[in-house]
Amino acid sequence: MTRAFYQWSGGTPQDHEALAWFSGATPEHMGPRVAGFHGGLTARAWASSLALCAVVVVTLGLLVALLSPEGPSVGLLLGVACTVGGIFFAIMVLVWALARATRQDVHQHGLVVRGAWGRREAIPWATIDPGRILIAKTVRSMTRMPLALHRQQAVLPPGVVVNGWTDRPLGSFPGLEAFSQGYRYQPAPSETPFGWWQLGTTDPETFLRAVETAMVADGYPAAGLTPFVLARRVTATDLRRAPELQRERMLTDPVLGLPRG
Repeated sequence: MTRAFYQWSGGTPQDHEALAWFSGATPEHMGPRVAGFHGGLTARAWASSLALCAVVVVTLGLLVALLSPEGPSVGLLLGVACTVGGIFFAIMVLVWALARATRQDVHQHGLVVRGAWGRREAIPWATIDPGRILIAKTVRSMTRMPLALHRQQAVLPPGVVVNGWTDRPLGSFPGLEAFSQGYRYQPAPSETPFGWWQLGTTDPETFLRAVETAMVADGYPAAGLTPFVLARRVTATDLRRAPELQRERMLTDPVLGLPRG
């Protein structure tokens, strides 16, 4: 069975029927899970953090040694190193735990993502434009993306950036929405039901291959998604030079899709 990614057709009954289905879609509507991924920190992130900690320890140790009225002391320097190392370790464990609590599950009909605080949300394949997926490979590129904080799951790079359905438009607050169990985002043509999701999987290639396989198996034209996205590893400079990479997808915008040929 061949399927097409959702595209606005001028406000037809089929448009409104599709939007209503997307708005009411739950994780259970996404079908069986075919692959699961946890967030976390890559080996490179750990190495960079340890290097930063070492620089801070050495710098503070030198300052203490120079400013101490009694001159440098081995005990004092060890105390500084242990204090800084302990604070660093506690922070990194907290960051790792928050990242690890996130999940990106690939299902038959879409993604099911879970934030660090446990909320699960469904992103149907039909709403994900393959031509708007990229990888933010630096912290600066991650922070330049126009994301609502509650849709950002990547703690440190790399972050797989996906543009897909969201029932929480930019500027909404999950805490307030919790008071209304019937809350559903009903977009007007001048608004957008699509948003940027920044997913913090530690193995982008394996994640993307699972997404591509599931999309193709479900009938969507996504063959070649993995190499296409892996070639789109962007920095803050790339986003500054090509702002269209992070432009919001409006309801009436066409599907970019993958290059042909």
